[in-house]
Amino acid sequence: MIKLKDLLFEQEEKQIHELVSHWKNEKAQKYASLLIEKYGEPETKGEEMVLWKDVTLIDEEKYEYKIKKIDKLYVIDENVEHAFPAPHIDYCYSTIAIPKIQAEDGESTIEPDLVGKFAGVTGSIIIDGLKGEATARCGDTVANDVTLKFVMDAIDGKVEPTKDEYKNRILPTR
Repeated sequence: MIKLKDLLFEQEEKQIHELVSHWKNEKAQKYASLLIEKYGEPETKGEEMVLWKDVTLIDEEKYEYKIKKIDKLYVIDENVEHAFPAPHIDYCYSTIAIPKIQAEDGESTIEPDLVGKFAGVTGSIIIDGLKGEATARCGDTVANDVTLKFVMDAIDGKVEPTKDEYKNRILPTR
């Protein structure tokens, strides 16, 4: 499995992209530069964020993405400390539309209990019941992919959304 520390070490050797050279958070800055190199110029270039839309993920050397196409990929100049399942920093977001939870007549269709279970597993899962979207926030696209696959499997009833299930999926990628 590809490890974030390996990606960041490789990035040390590369130049920080000018779009993010003014950012305050070094890890976000380095990872955004890596994504710019991999996916090209982002569609949205804000002062504190870069965003790509309709991204077909390019497999890593040691990781094959389970969700090949995502609706949004973005990095924010932030440093969100997160302790589960191991201490790390979040700044990278991946968003997908999930037809099964699309709102009907302006009302969310996802079970509130399921949203609560996701919140109880990790603060890095963001469910928007009106848009019918799930967003994963972590330190890299690999962790986001694992997280979104976990969300999809739970929505499809393949797994129970528990801390242990999530931890068993994500830790092998670290």
